[in-house]
Formats: sequence, C-alpha cells, structure tokens
Amino acid sequence: MAGALLAAFGGFAGFNLMLSAMPAYAVRSGAGPSGAGALTATLMAATLVVQPFTPWLFARLGRRHSLALSGALLGLPCLALPAASTLPTLSALAVVRGLGFGLFVVAGVTFTAELFPSGNRGRAIGWYGAVVGVAGVLGAPLGIALARREAYTLAFALAAGTAALVLVGSFGFPRAGAPARPAGPRSGRPRTLHGTWRSLRPMTGPLLVETASTTAYGVVFTFLPLTASAAPEALLATQASTVLSRLGAGWLIDRYGGRQVLVPAVLVTTLGTAACAADHEPALLLSGTALFGAGFGAVQSATLVLAMQAVGDRPGGLGVAGVAWNVAFDGGTGIGSLAGGPLLALGGPSALYPATAAVLAAFLLLDLRTARRPDSRNCGAVQDK
Repeated sequence: MAGALLAAFGGFAGFNLMLSAMPAYAVRSGAGPSGAGALTATLMAATLVVQPFTPWLFARLGRRHSLALSGALLGLPCLALPAASTLPTLSALAVVRGLGFGLFVVAGVTFTAELFPSGNRGRAIGWYGAVVGVAGVLGAPLGIALARREAYTLAFALAAGTAALVLVGSFGFPRAGAPARPAGPRSGRPRTLHGTWRSLRPMTGPLLVETASTTAYGVVFTFLPLTASAAPEALLATQASTVLSRLGAGWLIDRYGGRQVLVPAVLVTTLGTAACAADHEPALLLSGTALFGAGFGAVQSATLVLAMQAVGDRPGGLGVAGVAWNVAFDGGTGIGSLAGGPLLALGGPSALYPATAAVLAAFLLLDLRTARRPDSRNCGAVQDK
C-alpha cells in the first residue's frame, strides 16, 4: 500500500502541475485558448487510446514493471519541453505523456483495489484519493504560480522529478504479474463484443456521471487559470476540499452505499461549477471552487466503488472496472478541455461554467433513470441493498 500511495503522489503531483502550467505555455507559444485546450485534449486522447490495452500489459509485465514504465513515460518528455515551442512539438510530447498517464491511472486504482475486500474498498479508495488530492493541492497552484513567473524550465524539471517517485513506488509491489484477465469467449469477435457490453452495462449510469463530472474538471482546471486572477487560491481550495471529501466519502460509502453518496455529491459539484463564473468575485469564487472540490471528490469515490461493485470480485473484474472508470475520467477531462475553448471564446466565463454545470445536472438525471431499470439495480448491490 505504501508503494501505491507514493506512486500516486508522484504521478498526480506532476500531472496537476503540468495541467495548470501547460495552457499558459501553449498560449505564450501562440496557440491561443483553443490551442491550449486542444493540447490537454491531445494528452487525454493518448491516455484513452492506451487504457483498453492495460490489462494485457499488466499480465505480461507485472505490477512493478508496468508502474515503472508509466513513470518513465510521464517524466522523460518533461525534460524535452524547454526546447519545444511549437504546437505540433508540444502535442507530440503530450502524446507520450498521455500514454504514460493512461498506464499509471489504471494501475493505481486497480492495484490498490486488489489489496482490499469489497467491504473495505471504499475506505481504501478514499485514502488513495486523498493522496491524489494532496498531490493536487501542491501541484496545481504551483503550476499556475510558476507559469505566471514564466519559470517553465523549473516547472518541467519538477514534473520530471515527481514522475521519478512513480518508479520508486513501483518497487513496493511484488515482482509477480498482475492477476490474469478474465477468461473470455474465444469463438469470435461478436461474442467478445457482446461479453464486453454485458460487463459494462451495469456500470453505465455511474460511468456517465463520471464522464460529466470530469468534463467539469477539465473545464475548471484548464480555463480557470485563464479567466480568474484568483485562480491559484481557487484551485488550492478545490484540491484541499477534495482531499477531505475523498476521506469522508470513503467511510460513508462503506457504511451507507455508493448510491446514497453519489446524488448529493453531484448536486454539490454542479453548484460549484456554476459558481466558477464569478471570476471577478474572489470570495464567491473561492466558496464555489471549495464546493466543487468537495462534490467532485465524493463523486470520484462513489462512481469507482459502484463500478467495481457492478462487476463483483470475479477474476479480472476489477481490471475491467478500473479501465472503464479511467476511460470515463480521461474522456470527460479531454471533452471539457476541447469543448471549453470555443465556448469560452464565444461567450466568456458567464457562458462556459453554467453550461458545464447544466450538462452535469442532465447526466445525473440520466443516471437516476438508468438506476431504476431492473437490469441496472445490481450496480452497487453489495452496499446499497
């Protein structure tokens, strides 16, 4: 567990630092807000591409080597960034970092969940998420501060250094390979696709909410540094409240169930997202981003636990849930980063953040509708009966 937490801190500290610093670096390079958003979207697209292949990679390389590879792919491109100034070059390096991040995030949640039985998984994921939040508390505001001082070389060096912690943390895992993937049907592609859909169907509602919540995350973390002078303080408030929320939500999920935590968490996230439009009202902005962090942290824990409960403890099931949840997380982040740029250019913050909040509210309603279906009620049944 110690190795997993050290790797989580290193990987996410560097990720949040770069996520906050790179938009300003892209704008300085002449890419504009849309180019800054496209750069983050490129990172997340590469992350999405590699994630479906991670169970295969884990089974062959094992936990230790898989995690070490992810750290190398995250850190090495940062060393080349000071020499990169054009959008195509930045995008190419973002692709490499995205591949590393895709390996890293699936490994983190899957390997951590495998260490605990389902009844204690909420708290385990809560602790993991809290470490991720602490990494964000340090990384995101630091990235903004360094970007505003144009200390990009230092920012990139720090990101490479934190990625090295992923390599160190990998030695906390055994040399043995990851659990084998579930034995699937081998009679042809149609049955494989059908089996995949059957595995994913119980998770549909939580995964839709996860996608919508991380769309808001992508919008807030990509564009708040460009729209609010109090962005460093606001993102610090977001990350601090996320840490506390992840810890508290883990306990509540194990006690009351993921579904009972998810609905109020989404409502709080929606309010916080809309409040980000108050970019010239520091007090309201800080309150809103604190709400956003509190709701967002609980949403992450609840959707992940619900997804894992949907597949049960069958061999490889946690790997399927981990991949699906991370695809939803990264896909949503990429959507928010890509779609937010044009919307910001057209309507400004007063259009961007309320529209994002409306999307999140709509996906909550869709999830509630999905949860009422008879074939979806087993999602979270372990804790939500």
